[in-house]
Amino acid sequence: MARSAAPSSALLLVASTILLAACTVGGGSGAPQEPAAPEESEPQQPVDGLGDTDCVVGTWALDIVDYRLQAENYLLGLGVPITEFDLLGGQTLTITQDGGLGVETNLRTSGVIVAGDSAVPVSVTTVESASAEWGWDATSPSGGLLEVVDWRVIDSESVGDGLDVAPPRFEGQDAFLLVDCDAETMLLQGGGPLTALFQRV
Repeated sequence: MARSAAPSSALLLVASTILLAACTVGGGSGAPQEPAAPEESEPQQPVDGLGDTDCVVGTWALDIVDYRLQAENYLLGLGVPITEFDLLGGQTLTITQDGGLGVETNLRTSGVIVAGDSAVPVSVTTVESASAEWGWDATSPSGGLLEVVDWRVIDSESVGDGLDVAPPRFEGQDAFLLVDCDAETMLLQGGGPLTALFQRV
């Protein structure tokens, strides 16, 4: 049976909606996870030098192999008819001791949406630079809670045809990310279904 390269607009619309909503790490979709209210006592004070946030400070690279596998399994679990799925490139996250956060993204998403006799190849490259400020709340029961504020996109470009699997993002009116980290790895979980695994550079 020959594949047809002619795009099916309905198929692309449905799959695009799912894909764009599927992979947000922070902000965007879903209600932010608020920390539990502390008991009646003196307010918690940050430890000098950010204390137990020391493990998040540094430069981190997204584990693209892990993220691609999570994204593919999630989409297939939703019934998105995508084959030959791939995610190349990377994302670098820089967290500074003085409360600065920088994100550099260059990711290429590709695959083939298949339905019946229709096969629609898709390929999108997303390049973005952004910055923000971050704060810390150690009251979270799992690791800590990173709050991202004052998100600013410095430069953004998306080039290609078809669908884009959203990279980890950190923007939002109230972007709270659950964090678990050690000397070499950091896990971030926010408003979306995927967990972003970062390796220290």
